[in-house]
Amino acid sequence: MNYTIAINQNEPHFLNLVFTIPNIHQNSIVVQLPSWRPGRYELQNYAKNIRSLSITDEQGNHLPYQKITKDRWEIQTANIRKVLISYEYYANQYDAGASYVLNEMMYVNPVNCLLYVEGRIDESYEVKLELPETYTIACQLPHQNLTLVAQNFDQLADSPWIASKNMTHHVVAIKPQLNGRQEAQLHFWFQGKPCPFTNRLVDDTIRYAQEQIAIFGDFPCENYHFLYHILPTTFRHGVEHADSTVITIGPDSDWEDPDFYRSFIAISSHELFHLWNIKRIRPADMLPYDFTKENYSTLGYVYEGITTYYGDLLLLTAGVWNWEEYKSSFESDLKRHCTNLGRNNYSLAESSFDTWLDGYTVGIPGRKVSIYIEGMLAAWVADALIIHHTNGTKSLDTVMRALYERFAKHGKGYTESDYQNLLEEVSGISFATYFSELIWGKGHFQKWLHQTADLLGCTIDLEEISLHKNEQLTETQMRNFTKWTQSRFAAVAKNPIFDQQN
Repeated sequence: MNYTIAINQNEPHFLNLVFTIPNIHQNSIVVQLPSWRPGRYELQNYAKNIRSLSITDEQGNHLPYQKITKDRWEIQTANIRKVLISYEYYANQYDAGASYVLNEMMYVNPVNCLLYVEGRIDESYEVKLELPETYTIACQLPHQNLTLVAQNFDQLADSPWIASKNMTHHVVAIKPQLNGRQEAQLHFWFQGKPCPFTNRLVDDTIRYAQEQIAIFGDFPCENYHFLYHILPTTFRHGVEHADSTVITIGPDSDWEDPDFYRSFIAISSHELFHLWNIKRIRPADMLPYDFTKENYSTLGYVYEGITTYYGDLLLLTAGVWNWEEYKSSFESDLKRHCTNLGRNNYSLAESSFDTWLDGYTVGIPGRKVSIYIEGMLAAWVADALIIHHTNGTKSLDTVMRALYERFAKHGKGYTESDYQNLLEEVSGISFATYFSELIWGKGHFQKWLHQTADLLGCTIDLEEISLHKNEQLTETQMRNFTKWTQSRFAAVAKNPIFDQQN
């Protein structure tokens, strides 16, 4: 399979694409444009951005075709061995999950705009960018001479790129395993005004990356790419990919503002945690992805909630944030929980299922909860319960490591039962009430939050929206608090409890 992609020189924000399909042996083929993208679990209707579609054979003869759904076409190919599909795509949405082209920059999320052939999704793809040789490409795919290569469409769809004349690039080595095996590379790409204190950024990134590696035991790729778009306007959006992330944030005038940098590093930590949690550890409902329709799952509290929880917490344990900075972020999320009456009307699991309905819009007042916010709080509760009932020898870390070892590394998706069973196996207690009230129930969060804070030696005030560490702690509370807030990297180095058997 072959694509050529160029910037339309006549109209701003348009891409010119030609998709070449060889080795055809059927009387008809069906091509599909994805209906959604991983990382945002709602239908997207990308086909609305296509214009001037033309389908020919290799001699330029037009072939008969019929559009059979909003983003699916059937092409008549009797006695045809090769088909060329040319079209224009309107790339004028500048966020972390869309595509944008203007002047001397081509930013493409392939899942938005590249077609695939039904039944041939596992064939390799080559993408030739028709750009001047002075352009630099930032992408997780291998590339040479402005040509990208993907093993299959899934890999291509999950591999955004920036091609630009004006990017800034930094690279640093990190040890992917605690035993010091071969190094991996972290790449920092900046389109727009780069971070003015690179040394601090690199140091902070290595710190929280080491915390994440300590939980899972390895770094699952040789090169990981942070693709940063730094905008002049206020914005914040990140999307995870197999070996990279795209983060769009602004305004670029706020680099010296401590709150801006904290937000920047927090979203970066969140997206890196997805390298394991959803890009490898994936619900059975989404393995493999089906790009033609909704991929429903009630497990958003795992793939987004747990990621939200660890994204911030590991900044604290890594020493990137102090307690006051972590507490401030926690209280901000807590405020969103307390001001959303949806917690009394719809469960966390149902809200996950309904991201395909209205999960990324405000929706009607008080209808639903957030897989990010309530999912984070549910993760906090689970972590504290495990810490408490194992006398601090285990935590939610142990569960995540088991999901990675037992499921992701064997190409298996997990179910809710699998997750509950692991929580119970690791903690030694029943999580039945936890699931019936926090995951599938409504209106139960308040008592669980108070109980969890008490286990950790804290006080939570849902009227003042505050979390405080108590001045005097029992021996048990001190042990729990220490286990909760300690460095995973240091703990594993001293006492490797996260072996495969555990």
